[in-house]
Parts: sequence; structure tokens; C-alpha cells
Amino acid sequence: MNLEEMLKNRQYFEQFLSEDKYENSMEVLGGLFAEEQRKDEADLSNIRYAQGELYYHYKDFEAAIYKWEYVNNELSSWAKKNMADAYVQLGYYSEGEKLYTSIVTDSLVLNSEIGLHLFSLYTKIRNLVKADHIIKWVVSINPDYPKVTETARRFYEENQDWKSAVELAVQEGIRLKSVQWFSILKSYVVEGYTKELPPEYFKESLMILKDFSQAHFEQLLSSLWKRYEEDGKLLDWVQSLNQLFNEMEAGEQERWQETKQLFREVFFTLINGKFLIKDIENLIPDLFKNWVRIVDLEDAPLVNGGILAWNDYFPTTLDREVVESAEAFISREPVSIRSMEESIQLLFDIINWGEDESINMSELLKWDGKTVKIENDDDIKLFLQEFNEVERYEVMLQLIRKLLDLLLEKKEEQKKQLQTNINWHKEILSKLNGAVHQLDDLKFAKNKVIKKSFALNKEDIKNSIESKIPEILKSCSDLVTENSDFKKIHVEINEAMNERVQQYLYETVQPLFQKKFQGWVKKSELEFIESKKFLDEMSDGLNQLLGEDRLQMECDFQVLNDWKRDMERMTSFISYEKENFFLRFSPTQFLLKSAGKLLGGLSQNKGFLAGQYKKHIEHEDFTEVTKLITKRFLQQLDIFERSLDRDISMFFSNPIHALQNTVEQLERDKELYEKELQSFKSNPETFYDPMILFQIRHRQFEWLNTGSFVKNE
Repeated sequence: MNLEEMLKNRQYFEQFLSEDKYENSMEVLGGLFAEEQRKDEADLSNIRYAQGELYYHYKDFEAAIYKWEYVNNELSSWAKKNMADAYVQLGYYSEGEKLYTSIVTDSLVLNSEIGLHLFSLYTKIRNLVKADHIIKWVVSINPDYPKVTETARRFYEENQDWKSAVELAVQEGIRLKSVQWFSILKSYVVEGYTKELPPEYFKESLMILKDFSQAHFEQLLSSLWKRYEEDGKLLDWVQSLNQLFNEMEAGEQERWQETKQLFREVFFTLINGKFLIKDIENLIPDLFKNWVRIVDLEDAPLVNGGILAWNDYFPTTLDREVVESAEAFISREPVSIRSMEESIQLLFDIINWGEDESINMSELLKWDGKTVKIENDDDIKLFLQEFNEVERYEVMLQLIRKLLDLLLEKKEEQKKQLQTNINWHKEILSKLNGAVHQLDDLKFAKNKVIKKSFALNKEDIKNSIESKIPEILKSCSDLVTENSDFKKIHVEINEAMNERVQQYLYETVQPLFQKKFQGWVKKSELEFIESKKFLDEMSDGLNQLLGEDRLQMECDFQVLNDWKRDMERMTSFISYEKENFFLRFSPTQFLLKSAGKLLGGLSQNKGFLAGQYKKHIEHEDFTEVTKLITKRFLQQLDIFERSLDRDISMFFSNPIHALQNTVEQLERDKELYEKELQSFKSNPETFYDPMILFQIRHRQFEWLNTGSFVKNE
């Protein structure tokens, strides 16, 4: 054991002891201390250091600190580190941290120990920022130190610091060329902890891993592909994949079990109609070049047929030697059953894509004028049984070609239909908006007629009352005679006035009231019926244009029923509140009443008083009291009149809402059609690019069929 190992394990004291296992270590060191102390130039640092270790082992941390404080030779840095350990054991964390951080040393082991103990301290006091900083520092200076990287990994995982965990796995995998660390990295990829990292981040790891473990290289490569595809970054991944294989050598003896399948899946994923050509056209050439380097005989027809098909549509993108090699291969290889299966898959991919494009694909699948029912593998196998083994592949290619041609035609029909739909919606919306204005005009006109009729009837009643009541009141002067009791004549006349006004209201005004407002209700009903007839004709015409009974413009005749009920209530009974016509204290009235009380008993004054009373009644201004009676009488009508706007609006509310809702829905439909058409016009590649890619796949199988026969496997 070397010196630093002894110091790290606190076993430095053992070098002062003999092999006698029964000797007392403290006594031995104490004796050595006393012996050294007697020397003229005593050097006690080493013995004190050893004594401190023993005190520490016996958990006498204060005594250990005391001994280590006086170490002042080359062991002083280790002594400070041990003192810091003792302070931490005593719970003096702040003092321990200060000592740890004050030590300056060139010893890699001591720095590593200080770093690990500081990390332990920081995690204990939950200062995770400092813990993270110090463990990264220890890893950077001495990653080979025991348990350093494992401690760092556990810390990162416990705190879900996946960025640091991934960086550590990559760093250690590359440094140690360790399958274990690359396996840990793969687990992070599978769990989704690498999603924020770009694909090129893993390039060096893959290059190194491939050199010493192709199996693990393929596993990591496959995991990365699946992760980036799930995260929507497949194109970035393919670009990185191409760069990786462009720089990597592929030996002829290497078996690419997973990677060949990866290239196959990547290729068909890119050209299955989900990506635009501009996004993949720069990726496909390198993908072919690298795929053909690792492909086996089973998939060789597909990749070479793909190369020739791509070259037919994009002839300047592939290297000439790649194309010539593919032509040579295709000319000598037969079509395999695997190619037949791929062509069937192409058929189903086209069908599924067409359905997503809202095209009824079942109408397009025809052979010899008859619709071909193809919903699953059994259907297609049943269809192909009608042909011999040599014909089947050719039939499949023809069926796919016809389907692609019909898809193009159908899409053009869809585009024309969109424009037709837009034009139809514009036309019908124009008529509906006109209907909305007509309905608003109708509502305004009926509102005006009904309210005006009501107001005229109310005004007639008002005029009748205001003109008649003053006459009735003045006619009460005939009740005054010389025989009247002038002491209470004013009370008698006031009572008579109330009786005559009430009689007038009951016998004259109430019948007139009933006649006029019941007539008003009937007239209003005719106006509503006329409105309903107009709206029925309008809705019939609009529904014919719409092609369905979409508009139901039912009016709210409950409004009319409420009016009938309210009018029956108001006209069947009149509540009259007695008025003090002749008991008001105007100056004249006061004088007459006073005179009646003073002179009423004198017969020679009765004629004079009677004349004065008559004169007063006949010339009294009853305008204000008449207005008060009229206001009370018409009060219910006033309240009713104020609700007419609301009631008439309620009558028309359903038709208005029906029209508005229909207009809003048709506007939304029109906007959707316009948006779809505009999208097609501004981004035609969203349809045509998938079609071109399907055509390339179809052309791929045509190349496989060129001068070939179907090979049984």
C-alpha cells in the first residue's frame, strides 16, 4: 500500500507499530512522541498525525482535531482534510466546508477525496447546486477514481438531471469504450431523456461504439431512430444517419441485422406520403448510397429498384456509378415474393392516404370495368387468384397505376367541387342576408303599426275622460239650493262628484275601453298572422334553395295570448280611488266653507250662499284633478305599452335567430371551403408530392418487374 492509500484510509499510524497484535497502539505512539520530544530538534508532526488517526478511529474527534492542528510538514494538507472530516462528524458543517475549500494541493488523490467529501456534505445539507458543481469537478479531474462516476450518475438520476446523466454516459462510454456506459446511454434514449439533444450529438459515440461492438452500435442506432421519429425529428435524424455512414467504413464481413431493417423502414417512412419532396430530396441520395453498402440479398432488389425509380424522377441527384450498379443488379435478379408483398402494401398505403384525403376509394378500385372489393389481405389474395403466378405481379402494378391516375382525376374533381360549393354558399348567403334585412323591415313595420294603433286607442280614451269629467264635476252645481245645509254642503257635493265620475267611468268609459283594446288585440293578431304567412313563404323558398328543411321560422304566438289575458284583466274591472274634489283648501273654497258655517243658519243669507256655491262650482278649473284621474285610469295601459317593443321582438325572435344561425353556419362552411381551396392552391405539393412519391414506389416495383419472373421462396 502506497503512502496516499494509507493516508486516504487513515492507516498511516500502522507504520509505527510492530507486528505484535497485543500491543496498545496509543501507548506505542505515546512512547514514540515522548522519545522524539526529548531530542534537541524534535519533529513531532508525523507522530501527531498518526495519533490523530487513532483518535478519529476511536471517535474522539475533538482530540483528533487537536493533534492534526499541530501538523506542519508535508502532511499538513491531509491533516486539514482530516480535521474537516472530524468537524463534519461533530456536526460543524460550516467549519468543515471552510477547511475543505481552503486546502491547496497538487495531489490528485487528495483533491479527489476533498471533492467527494464536500459532495457528501452538500448532499447532506441539500445544497444541490454546490453538490452538482463539485461532483462535476471531481469527474473532470479524476474520472478513474473509485466510485466517482457511479456516484455522479446516481446523483443525476436521483435529481432527474438527465442532461448531466446523458453527458456523463456519453463521456465515459467514449473514454472507456465501455459497453456498460453505452447501455446506460441507450436506456436514457429509450426513456426519452435525450429528446432535447440534436442527433449529431451522438455521432462520436456511435462511431466509437461501432469499432468495438457492432451489436451494441445497432441497438443504440435503432433506439435513437425510434426516439427521434416519435419526437417528430425524423428528418434531422436521417441527415445525421447519412453523415455517420458517409464517414464510417462498412466491412464486407459485417452482419447488419438491425441496421439493414432500419434503413428499409426509414426509406419507406420517408416516401409513404407524409413528407414533402423538398424536405426529403436531399436525404434520399445518401440514404440509397449507404443502404446499398449494408443491404443483404433479400432486400437488394428493393433498394436497387428504389434507386432506379428515384433516378427516373430526379435524374441529377444520384451518382452515376450508383445508378449503373442498380441497373446491372436488376437486369439479372428475379422478382421475389417479398416484392409482391411490398406492392400489396403500397396499394393499401394509397387507399389509406386517399381516405384521409376524403376520397371514396372503394369507387376507384376497378378492374375490367368492375369494382374490386379490397379491404384486407384476404380480399387482395382472393382477387389475385383469378390470375396465374406470372400475371399476378403485373396485375398488381396495373391496378396501382389505374388507382393513381383515378386519384389525380378525383382530386381535380374535388378542387372544382370546392369552387362550386363556395359559389353556392355565396349565392345562398346573399339571399339569406337579404332575408335578414326583410325580416328586420317586417319587424320594424309591424312594431310601428301595432304600437301606433295602441297609442291612438289610448289617446282616444284619454281625450274622452279629460273632456267629460270637468263637465260632470261642474254639473254638480245643480245640487246646490236655498234648502241646502251649507254647514256640510261641501261634503255632500264632494261625495256626489265622486259618484258621478265613478258612474261615468263604469258605464261609459269601461265599455269603450273594452271595445277599443279588444279590437286592438284582434288587429294585432291579424298583423302577426300576416307576418307568419310571409315568413312561411320565405322559409319555404329558402329551404328549397338549401335543399333541406333547415329553416324553421316559428313565431311566438304566446305573446298574443299574453296580450289577450292582460287586456281581459284590465278591461273587465276598473278600480276607482275617490278624490277630494270639493274639500281642497283653495282660498275661494275656504271662504265658502267658512261662510256656510257662520251664515248657514240665517235664512236671508241662503240665497246668496247658494248662488256663490253654484258660481264657484261652475267656474272651478278641474284640469289638474281630471289629469290625475286620467293618469290613474291609464296607468296599467302605460305599463303595458312600455313592454310592447320587447313583446313584439319576442314574437319575431325565433325566426331572427334561425336566420342568423343559418347565416353564421353557412359563413363558417364557406370559410372552410375557401381555406381548403386556398391551401390547395397555395400548397399544391401537399397533395401532389405524396402522389409523386407513390408513383416512385410504383415505379420501383415496375423496375423489379422489368424482364424478370416471380421467384418462389
